Amino acid sequence: MTAEGPARPVGAPFGKIAGVWFVLAGALIAGMLAGAALAPQWLAGQPWKRLTERLLTTQDWLVLITICVTSGLWLVFRGPAAALATGIALPKLRARPRAIAAGLAIACFLLTWAGTWLVYDDYALSMDEFMANFDAVFLAHGTLMARLPEAWRPFAHGLQPMFVFMTADKTAWSSAYLPVNAALRALGGLVAARSAVSPFLAAVSVLATFAVGRRLWPARPDLALLAAVLLATSSQVLVTAMTAYAMTAHLAFNMIWLWLFLRGGRAGHAGAIAVGFLASGLHQFVFHPLFVAPFVLQLLLERRWSAAALYILAYAAICAFWLAYWPLAFATMSSGAPTVHEVGAGAARMGDWAWVLVRSLDAAAPRLMIANLIRFVTWQNLLVPPLALIGGVAAFKAKGTLRSLALGFVVTGAAIAVVMPYQGHGWGYRYWHGLLGSAALLAAFAWSRLTGGLPQARKPAAHAGLAALTAVSLFGLFPLRAWQAHKFVHPYALAEAAIRRSSAQVVLIDDTRAAFTIDLTRNDPYLASAPHVLAMRFISLAQVRDLCSRYTVALFGPADAHRFGIGPDPDSEDDERVPQRLAVLRACGVPRQPVGGVGA
Repeated sequence: MTAEGPARPVGAPFGKIAGVWFVLAGALIAGMLAGAALAPQWLAGQPWKRLTERLLTTQDWLVLITICVTSGLWLVFRGPAAALATGIALPKLRARPRAIAAGLAIACFLLTWAGTWLVYDDYALSMDEFMANFDAVFLAHGTLMARLPEAWRPFAHGLQPMFVFMTADKTAWSSAYLPVNAALRALGGLVAARSAVSPFLAAVSVLATFAVGRRLWPARPDLALLAAVLLATSSQVLVTAMTAYAMTAHLAFNMIWLWLFLRGGRAGHAGAIAVGFLASGLHQFVFHPLFVAPFVLQLLLERRWSAAALYILAYAAICAFWLAYWPLAFATMSSGAPTVHEVGAGAARMGDWAWVLVRSLDAAAPRLMIANLIRFVTWQNLLVPPLALIGGVAAFKAKGTLRSLALGFVVTGAAIAVVMPYQGHGWGYRYWHGLLGSAALLAAFAWSRLTGGLPQARKPAAHAGLAALTAVSLFGLFPLRAWQAHKFVHPYALAEAAIRRSSAQVVLIDDTRAAFTIDLTRNDPYLASAPHVLAMRFISLAQVRDLCSRYTVALFGPADAHRFGIGPDPDSEDDERVPQRLAVLRACGVPRQPVGGVGA
């Protein structure tokens, strides 16, 4: 038996799984309690200061505690529970694994595409999501940036205050993200199916994970199918596929890359490099190279010098190209240097990586990473966290591809913990989303080790238990997570719809005292549709007067946001600019013009 296949049994499967879950959940709860000593609002119901804390207390902590208690009870009563399971057998599947994987991918596509409306209101919640659609508009017209109408150039900062690159003369703008994810959405838009792009990529990721499993275990198609099932029943995979985030594309491209890498030969390696070029340009180029790095190290350890040199040179060129992308894009629109507008964490100066690193260092990083890990493990199929942990430990002994899969979590996690510990919005832990295929494969590897030496009479009960936990993940945990996502997204979708319905020509957003309402400052890149929406804090008093003199103006303030169900922002600070601008608006008759059906 190969090092990457089934080995000797290491204990009854569910006792081991429950034990790992109990230790893992207990350790995370202990870390959360330790963090609460410095941030009491995590547990005491006090106003949260960051979204991470809000999501931890409102979405994740109860799930984690339930898992911890349930796994502990299983350990105590596993004898009677195992006795009840003895003799349970599932009907044998007569279809071929490839056909089952295809059906699974189709089901994943249909479920997540329906969810873009039923769960997500077909709405781009975060600026990351909105900006993908923003860029898709002008990419569909064949340009790398959009030209701003001359009359609105002085208001550019107010029109889009976050995550935007502009030419110095403000003649053109685009998001601060690389273009491939937006280009995929532009392609979907050409056939009136932009909302189907992420669901399609989720289906591709399921098929690609199955294909990688077939490469790893050619004699065990059941393990490849298990990996695909574990991936397709992850709440993180399913809910994220309802969004415009680039993370679903990262997952699909990483698994396609790995299949090509394992295929080898000229065609395989050439295809992997081509996919790597696209994957590095999805939105931020660092994520895919971090996934690839352990596999290049594997080539070096195996003394495959020519293959290692090929990938090192190829990725050096890929990274150099994407670092040079923005100067090239600006050169197509203007000779002037770019300016950057951004609010919140993340990159703020193009190419100034040292500045980004210093700015991103966060004393709260350990607490944030604990919360991120809690969010990650509680959004997966219930089998994946313990099995992937077991498989990851075993993979370091097995070496080869499996060790590289496990190292991907270490490398990416270490980098993100330093540079971007605060993820903000996201369903599950999105900075590890591109590694979910790796987790599913490691979990399938662990399952093979846990069950490979079981007596034949005990295997049906083990398979029944696996099916039961997968059913709980899909029909219990996923509906809960979908409801939580909808509850969070829906108020913002309603507010955005009301702003779009306004009869005013201009809507000013007062984003103080209401959480994330700065994100409602949204305009199409060509400013072709009305009303034009501006963040009030980011325009001058003179500009407020100018807008009032030339246009009908409406105000969307905290009271409007609260009526839609958007909560207060406990991190909001007094800004002297706001009352000054409100006084100017009152002097010119605002807020008398209603915003949709909510007026002030």
